[in-house]
Amino acid sequence: MLRVSGYLLIAISIIHVLVGVLICAVPLADIGRNGIFNAVSPDLLSPNFDREAAFWFMMFAPLLFAIGQLCCWAEFQGITLPAFLGWNLLAVSLVGILLQPISGFWLLILPAILIVLADRRANNRTSSMTIDR
Repeated sequence: MLRVSGYLLIAISIIHVLVGVLICAVPLADIGRNGIFNAVSPDLLSPNFDREAAFWFMMFAPLLFAIGQLCCWAEFQGITLPAFLGWNLLAVSLVGILLQPISGFWLLILPAILIVLADRRANNRTSSMTIDR
């Protein structure tokens, strides 16, 4: 289950970057033209909301990618991740859906649930092994 969650999260992160490049092309280009360093919001009294939105949109993808890698690594190591990781991911997706229903937040529900289920399955196996002894 964790491997499936990991691959889903990695795929979602890649799709996130591709969509981000498409829908945020102008603000990302502006950031590049302004030399990247301090180009997102150089003047706190005059914010560039389009650049800020593009920045945060693009910054979410590496976090999803890292969680996906963590899921794959845990599966390879034969360990499970704590359920709170799945619950946190589910909470983020539900808040995102509430605030922005037409978005990719829907895609996070399945991997989040799979992480929780993997932890429950591992805990059930451990408890049944303890009872059998």
